[in-house]
Amino acid sequence: MARTSRRTRNRKPRPRWLLPTVAAVVVVVIGLVLVSQLLTVKKVQVDGAVNQDSASVQDASGIDDGDRMAGVDTGSAASAVSTLPWVDTVTVSRSWPSTVKITVTEHTAVGVLDDGGTPVVVDSEGRQFLRDAQPEGATPMRVSSTDQDAVTAAAEVLLALDHMDPGFRAGVTEIDAPASDSVTLKFGDDREVFWGTSDRADEKAEATRIVLTREGARWNVSNPAQPSVRD
Repeated sequence: MARTSRRTRNRKPRPRWLLPTVAAVVVVVIGLVLVSQLLTVKKVQVDGAVNQDSASVQDASGIDDGDRMAGVDTGSAASAVSTLPWVDTVTVSRSWPSTVKITVTEHTAVGVLDDGGTPVVVDSEGRQFLRDAQPEGATPMRVSSTDQDAVTAAAEVLLALDHMDPGFRAGVTEIDAPASDSVTLKFGDDREVFWGTSDRADEKAEATRIVLTREGARWNVSNPAQPSVRD
């Protein structure tokens, strides 16, 4: 009499639906791969470009209509776009089936300094990102382009004014920073406010707003808790 092993007795039959399901999944995956290889770029959408021309962003990306969507190298495109002067950060992504999105964040221009007769634009973090341009609304900066600490301090002061009131900085005719601890704001009617360093910037911005409502042409808010008139 033949014996049946325990292993044979315990082996469960495979469900009849398993193989067809696996086959269907494989077919779908292959189909998706084939379709993705056939899809092409029909639109390059550039978002966030204001000062930087959108066309120059697309040109820098190297992505053109008709390119294969699957072949778009988003990393290389983003790296290329990041070299444009106004671009601070950039992301490039596919939006299937046929759109590539390029989203840029531009530098926030707060000031313009003079570098040997050439204007240089400074952003809110003190980075000198653009030469030979004077964007509307950027505050004139009397600071050496080679003294990065002073440039950064001046930019931090201007940013603090923007945080307090977006329109307040428009009243600043010039920011003077011969050193990072000697920042002075100048306003119309020959009024000026000495900040010293950019420390406690938010407090000093509020102190500046208050002293400008009082009489006195020259103020010191280096200690924002005790503003004083300067001789």
